[in-house]
Amino acid sequence: MNNILCPVSDEKVNEKIVRFTALLTFLIALFFIFKPNILLVLFLAFDFYSRGFGTSRTSILAMTGSGLKDYIPFRSKIIDKAPKIFAARIGFILSLLSIVLLLSNAIPASQITIVVLAFFAFLEWAAGFCMGCYIYSWIVLPFFTKP
Repeated sequence: MNNILCPVSDEKVNEKIVRFTALLTFLIALFFIFKPNILLVLFLAFDFYSRGFGTSRTSILAMTGSGLKDYIPFRSKIIDKAPKIFAARIGFILSLLSIVLLLSNAIPASQITIVVLAFFAFLEWAAGFCMGCYIYSWIVLPFFTKP
């Protein structure tokens, strides 16, 4: 597949806020990886749910990014919000999976799940690279496009 397609919407968001939110997500995920604590992953699940299914106004990480956007060294750029909503939904699924694994006492598997989430967050923060677009193109789109 040569072309990567992202979901598209009319809503826009400031990339600085998205990238700072990804940094905070990455840091929380790192804490969990080294010191598994259900409260950390519950917080991530709630925050991803807020961004993916609710509004960014109920996301503590997005509100923090919004409040500190003037101090973030990245260029201010307005981007499409739909890929970020899709990525938040993936983060929510990974967080839920991690919770289930943690409650099943499969701590290493829970940590590995959060390593994947942390890797995706790191790519967004460091390079502005949205893995959600690739997941959308590889997994979701094939089921909804006609042959």
